[in-house]
Amino acid sequence: MSDIETGGDVATTAKPRTARMPSTGPFTTARGLLPLIVISLFLFALPIVMLVVGAFRNAAPGAPAQWSFEAFVRTYTDPASYTTLGNSVILAGSSTAIGVVVALVLAFLVTRTTTPLRRLVTPAMVLVVALPPLFYAISWGMLGNPTIGLINTVWKQLSGSGDALFDVNSWAGLILVVSLKNAAFAYLLIIGPFRALDRSLEEAAQVAGAGRLRTILGIDLVMLAPAITGVTILTFVIGLEAFDVPLFLGTPAGIDVFSTQIYSLIASRSPADYGGASAISLLLVVVVIALVLLQWRILGRRRFTTVGGKSYRTEPWNIGPWRWVGAVFIGIYLLVAIVAPLFQLVLGSLQPYFGAGTVYSLANYQKLLTNHTTVTALQSTFFVGLVGGLVAMVLALTLVYAITHNETRLRRLLDMLTWLPYAVPGVVLSLGLAWTYVSLPGFRQLYGSVFLVALALVVAVTPIATRAIQPAVIQINRELEEASRVSGAKPGRMVLGIVLPLIMPSFLSGWFVVAIVMSGNLAIPILLSSSTSPTVPLLVYQLYGQGQTSQAAALFVIMLVGLLFGLAVVAVIGRILSRRFGRTRTNR
Repeated sequence: MSDIETGGDVATTAKPRTARMPSTGPFTTARGLLPLIVISLFLFALPIVMLVVGAFRNAAPGAPAQWSFEAFVRTYTDPASYTTLGNSVILAGSSTAIGVVVALVLAFLVTRTTTPLRRLVTPAMVLVVALPPLFYAISWGMLGNPTIGLINTVWKQLSGSGDALFDVNSWAGLILVVSLKNAAFAYLLIIGPFRALDRSLEEAAQVAGAGRLRTILGIDLVMLAPAITGVTILTFVIGLEAFDVPLFLGTPAGIDVFSTQIYSLIASRSPADYGGASAISLLLVVVVIALVLLQWRILGRRRFTTVGGKSYRTEPWNIGPWRWVGAVFIGIYLLVAIVAPLFQLVLGSLQPYFGAGTVYSLANYQKLLTNHTTVTALQSTFFVGLVGGLVAMVLALTLVYAITHNETRLRRLLDMLTWLPYAVPGVVLSLGLAWTYVSLPGFRQLYGSVFLVALALVVAVTPIATRAIQPAVIQINRELEEASRVSGAKPGRMVLGIVLPLIMPSFLSGWFVVAIVMSGNLAIPILLSSSTSPTVPLLVYQLYGQGQTSQAAALFVIMLVGLLFGLAVVAVIGRILSRRFGRTRTNR
C-alpha cells in the first residue's frame, strides 16, 4: 500500500516499508551498554564528583584531611569572590553582545547581499575558531602593548604623540579579543538558519509597505529568534569559561574572572588553597550547567519553519553603495582577527627581543630547536595531539555507535555523560581531574606525566569528537551492517570493514580538529603537567611570563606551522578516501 502526500508544488510517493531486521551486536541491549557506562562514569562524572569531595576537604589532593565546610564559608563570604563573579558576567555579557551582533551582520552580508569580500568570511571564521585561544592571547598581548606594540608604535609615528592609542591589558582589550573568537563561533552556528530563510516572507513584508530595515527587524530576526537565543546563551557560556585570554591580558591589569581566580588560588598561594578553588569551581559549574540546560530547552521547544514544500527564493539583495560599507566591515574584522595578530606574531618571533626595532633574524628559532626543553615540549604536544586525538576519536566512535544502535533508556544516560565535560570549564575540569588522579592508586604515580595530560585532554575533547563523528555514523544505512552480519561477519569485522571505511573522511577531519584543540589547550596542562614534561602551550606561557616574548612567539609559530602541515595532509588523505569510497559506492 502506498500513500501520496502533496505539499505545495511537490508530490511524493511513499514507498512501501519493508521489515527491517532488529539490530544485533554488543551494544543493542541494556547489559551491553553497562561497560561503556562504567567507563564514562569514571572518565566524565568522577572528576566532577571528586571536585565536590575536594571542596569539603581541608587539604591538598592525596594528603590526609578532615571534612569541613570551612572552604565554602571562606570563599562565599569573601567579597573578592563576588567581584570576580561580576567581572566574569561583564566579560561574558559584553563579548557575547559584540560577538553575536558582529556574527549577525556578517551572516546577513554573506547570505543576503552582493557585498565584495563576502566569500572570504566563512573560511576566515573557520580559521578563527580553529586557532587556539592562546594564539590571540599572545599575538594581541604583543600587538596592543602600550609601549612597543605594533598598534601603538604606528600610532605614535603617525600622530607624533607619545601617548598610547590602545592598551590591550585593560577591560577594552580583554573584551575585544574575547569577542573576536565569540563572533566566529556565533557566525558558524547562525549562518545555516540565515541561509534557510525564505525570501518570499521578506517580499510579502515589502509589498505591505515595510522598508528593508523594518523587514530585517520584523521578519528575519523574529524567525531567527530561537536560533539567536540559543547561540547567545552558548556564547555566554564560552565567555564564562574563558581562561587563556583573561590569564594573559586580564591578570596584568588586575582583572580576575572565575577561571583565573581558580588558578590563582592554586598557583599563587602557599600552601595552595585547593578547597577554596573547588568551592568556587562548583559555583561556576552550577551556573554553566544551568545555562546549557536553558539553551537546550529553548532550542528544543521553539522552532519556526521557514522552508516549506514550495520552491523558495534566496536571491541576494542589491543594497547599492552600502555594499562597500559592508566590504569595509568585513575587511576590518579580517584585519583585527587574522591579519594583524598573525603579522605581529611572526614579526615578534624574528626579533632578538620584543621591541627590538628593525633587527630581525632566525636566532629565536635556532635557540628553541636546539633546546632540550623545547624539543621535549614539541614531542609531548605531538604525542598529545596525534595519539590522544586518535584515542578520543576511537572512544567517540564507540560511544556514538553504541548510542545510535541502542533503543533502551540507558543510551540517554550515556549520551548525557559524554556531554558533561562540555559543560565544565577547562580549568575546573583540570582541577577535578587532579583530585581524581591524585586520589587513585596507580594514577598517582603518573601525575605530571604526558600520559596523564593526554588522558585528561581526551576527556575534555570527547564531546567535540562525538559531535564530529555522529552525523557520519547516523547517515550509514543500517541494511549494510545487517547484510554483513547475515553473511557471518562478527561485529568487530563489520565495523572495520563497513562502518569505518564509510566514515573515514569524517573520522580524519574530526581527528585533526580534536588534535588542534588538544595541542592548543592550556587550562589542563597548566595544572597537570610537570616542569619535566611541558606541552607547547605551557612552555609558551612560561616564556611569556618570564619576559621572553619573542621566544614565546617563535615557539607558537612553530606549532602553527605543524598544524598547517597536518591540515594539508588530512585534506589530501580525506580527498583520496572520499573519491575511492565514492567510486566503490557507485559501482555497487
